[in-house]
Parts: sequence; C-alpha cells; structure tokens
Amino acid sequence: MRDRADWDGTAVVTLTVTVAGAATTRTVRLRAAPVLTQLNTQRLQRVFAAESDDENTRGWHAEVAKAAPLTTLPTADDNWTQDLFEPAYQKVDGHGMRVLVPSVNDRHRQAARVAYTQLRGRDVAVVHVADVPEADSDDDNTYDSMGNLETMPPTPGHPNGTIVVGGTPSARILTFFRAQGAQDVVTVDTGWLTVGHVDEFIQFLPVDSGWKAIVADPAAGLTMLAGVPQKEKLHGNLPTLEWPYDERIDQRTVAEFRADDQFVDTNRVAARRIDQNITTLGLPASRIVRIPVLFTARSFDWALAQSAIDGMDDGPEKDEAIVALNAMRYAVGETPNLINGLVVNGNRYVAPKPYGPLLGGHDVFETAATQALATVGYQVSYVDDLTSAHVGEGEIHCSTNTFRDYLAS
Repeated sequence: MRDRADWDGTAVVTLTVTVAGAATTRTVRLRAAPVLTQLNTQRLQRVFAAESDDENTRGWHAEVAKAAPLTTLPTADDNWTQDLFEPAYQKVDGHGMRVLVPSVNDRHRQAARVAYTQLRGRDVAVVHVADVPEADSDDDNTYDSMGNLETMPPTPGHPNGTIVVGGTPSARILTFFRAQGAQDVVTVDTGWLTVGHVDEFIQFLPVDSGWKAIVADPAAGLTMLAGVPQKEKLHGNLPTLEWPYDERIDQRTVAEFRADDQFVDTNRVAARRIDQNITTLGLPASRIVRIPVLFTARSFDWALAQSAIDGMDDGPEKDEAIVALNAMRYAVGETPNLINGLVVNGNRYVAPKPYGPLLGGHDVFETAATQALATVGYQVSYVDDLTSAHVGEGEIHCSTNTFRDYLAS
C-alpha cells in the first residue's frame, strides 16, 4: 500500500471448481500486512556504514564492530548511511520480510541504490515510493533524509510505536507510512537545526522496565560551563589537528564561548524548541534521560557567509551582511552530539567522544553522559568521530544504519 486513495491493501480471491456441470465457489478476502518501521527496542543484528579510506572513520568503524557485526556499503561520497533508507518490515504469524524504504531526497537517491544492489534478497524487499518534484519546491529536501525519521516505541493505544518526523517531509512519503494504518505519524519542529533531523536531539533505547528517551539538554550544557575553569579550552584533550580541522573545530576558551551572545542564545533557542517537541510527543519526565549537548550557529552556512563578508568592501551592504551573520541561530552540534549514537545489545550505547571541557583531567560532558545513562542500566563506549562525521555536521547515528530482529516479540 502506498496510498489508500489508490488501493486500500485488500484483495478478494475467488476459486470456482466445476465438476460434472456443477460449480462450487469459495471466496477469501486478503489484506496486505502493514509495513512497520523498525524499533530500537528490537535486538540489534547488524550495523551498516559507508566504505571509507579515511583514518578517523575506519577507527570508529573498528570500535563499532567490537559491539556488533558491521558491514560497509559502497555509497560513493555519501557517508550518511542513516539517511539512505528506513529499515521496516511486514510480519504475519511469526513469518516476515524486511521492507527497506529508500529516501526520496534527490541528493541521497543514487547512494540509496545500495538498498537494491547490496541488501535486497531473500526476505529483504525494497519499496519504491515515487516522488515527483513540484514546481517551486525543493527536490533536495533535507527532511526527506531517513535520519529525520525515528520511531517511538509502543505506548498505550499504539502497540506498533509512533513514527516521529521533523519539519516538512515529502507528502508522498508521509502518505505511504500513514497508508499502512498501523502507526501514527507525529511531526515535530526541527526547523531550528541547520540539518534539521530528529536524531539530532532525541533517541529511544530499551531498558529493563520498557524504554526511555534520551534527549539533548543544551541548557544543562550551558550550566556546566559555569563550573569549569574559564581559561580552559571548551574542547578539551583534542588530538593534534591539521588544516582544515584546526579551523573547523572552534578552539576558543570556555570564557570566550560564554561571552558569545550568538552561541549562548543558539543554545537557549534549542532548549526551548526541544522542550516544545517533548510536549508534542507527550513524553513525561519519567520517560526522559537528559544529556548535556552544546550547539552552535557556526555551521557550514555560517562559515560560507563569513567568508563572503571577508571579501566584501566596507559599506552598507557589508554592514547588513554582518548583522545577518550575527542573527543566525540555526543549530549544529558544537560538542560531538551524544544523542546521535548507536544503541547496541546488552544495555550498551556507542556514543561520539564529546571532547568537552576538562575538570580535574576528566571530560565533564563524558562524565555527565556516563552517569545519566548508568541510571537506566547502560554502559557507554565513546568513539572518536571528530574529523570525519562530526566536522561534516553528523555523528555515529547519522553514519550508520541497522537491521534489528523484527520477528522477536
């Protein structure tokens, strides 16, 4: 089923047998099993990531492979494996079939072909949801990336979970998921983010009592900065960085960050929008584990605007450009985003190493995340994605995809 206006998923099969001139007819009504999106609460079976010769990428690949079987895919120059397809499934009476739903985002469509060329096979299908760009619309819509689709585990009245999307994805992809009739689709606000994906601020993990939502907490991140040595760099214990990474990683002191109104306000805006999204999802405080994360407005877009300003002559046009630059509040992770990690089996979580400020030789963001997840029985492994995924405005979750055991209860 792609659209109930075209087909409601039912079919009638009629068998007529004629013997000695007498006909007997029997009829059975069939219904297509709904396509359901995969849940993080299902047991992890395999992790996928893009092939890479980058040393930093290969390093965190090796660390992830210690936690779960890892397969690399030939995705050319597109490293955002999470964005390429959404793993889903159909199941009837203990039998099932994976159904991969590729992104309809033009930018990812070619790389998403790995769903057909590498993954399709026995009990693994791929469904093509056609999306025809409309006049005066953006056919490179970041909201159509599948990192912008997460599934909240079951809640009362929603036994198959609830699909959560951000911003304004293609109408056709939303129609497809709603046509299944088995999961509600809830839209949250991700317009305050530069990339604009749900997995930048929330993720769901299984716990012994059911499940929890881990949520980025920029307000807590700002508060933590007040308790560390102000002359220390915000990014502590960094490896030796060569160009261009020495410029991409903001190496100002904690005091300089705290005195930066744009930085502080970007995190305050992010905190308000995240709280609004939690309300939209109806998540009570008892469901939430908050983890400090810091955001910044100094994205690729900011850097491009700054570079353009540097090349302008003094005058009103340059002054207006500077005002616009300082007004930017769209957010990307300043610290490697701890929410954007990988849920593995055995109450383990693989997170990007946050490279936060040091206090007594310890990364305060890493310590806070370890303690927060320990309250729900989780152990955290930290992997370095600083000069690969992080500087590309993504993290471990953006760079991976998974197959989980959808047949288990």
